[in-house]
Amino acid sequence: MKTIIKEVQHRIMNSIERSSIVVFCLAIILMTQSCVTIQPGEIGLKVRKGKLSDENFIAGRYRRGPRTTYIRFSTRVKEISLKTLLPTKEGLEAKVNLTVLYHVKPDAIRSIYLTLGMNYENEVIINNISAIARETCLNYKAMELMTQRDSLELSIFKNINADIGHYGIVIDQVLVRDIDVPEEIDRAIEKKVLSEQQIKQQEVDILTQKKATDASIEKQRKEMEFTFEKQKREKETSIQQERMQIDFSIEKQKKDAERSVIEATAAKKVQDLANSTITPMMIKYKSLDVMKALAEAQNEKIIITDGKTPLNLRMNDK
Repeated sequence: MKTIIKEVQHRIMNSIERSSIVVFCLAIILMTQSCVTIQPGEIGLKVRKGKLSDENFIAGRYRRGPRTTYIRFSTRVKEISLKTLLPTKEGLEAKVNLTVLYHVKPDAIRSIYLTLGMNYENEVIINNISAIARETCLNYKAMELMTQRDSLELSIFKNINADIGHYGIVIDQVLVRDIDVPEEIDRAIEKKVLSEQQIKQQEVDILTQKKATDASIEKQRKEMEFTFEKQKREKETSIQQERMQIDFSIEKQKKDAERSVIEATAAKKVQDLANSTITPMMIKYKSLDVMKALAEAQNEKIIITDGKTPLNLRMNDK
């Protein structure tokens, strides 16, 4: 009997424990369903009983009451890819694959929700991309779409931002992935590319030839400068030698002239000295010596004198 009672009690306890676990799980589920989580990179708007709250909710976990809805907007950069036929300037159509990167400004989310709704991407961005891309491509010829892709991307980028920027939607980048033009345009582009390659090769050849010519001219110029410099040094050396010879000759003539002046000065001094030493008494004395010598000579003589200066007249010998 005791064993049966214990068995019944054990079963009752197990049943109570299982019921507690079930209740606990149900409570967790209900709590989870009554909360909403806004992830990083999202902004939440709260709508309660059909009224939009003035508050924007950033990333986090929020309790959701009855008749309350949280609307989440992503502020991350999103990508839109679009394949479309675009008309060209000459009336042809090109298949173009466009990729647009955009994001929504956090402070513009309320306005976007109230004016555009949750389908703003299709209604505003994609529709405007198609229209603006078609309008922009009308300014380009089919061949220019291939050769001026950067210009096409920039034009579409500026036009889209100018058209939808006031909504608070920012276009970050426009990329033209693929362009498929008619076959005749492909052939024309190939010919143009080939022609451009040939022209570039000719430019390279001309540049190479020009560099070789410039190098040859530079070499000749340096050789001429070297020759001229050598001749210049030789001429300067020759002039220097001639100048030294002339200076030596001038110096020699100068020395000879100085010597001549010294000799003339000395001769003049001797003459002046002689003139200063010859007196009348000396002349008279010398005259007497001459008369004496004449008188002692064997030949006959007639001496006529004024008593001052003797005059000797020599007669012929008998």
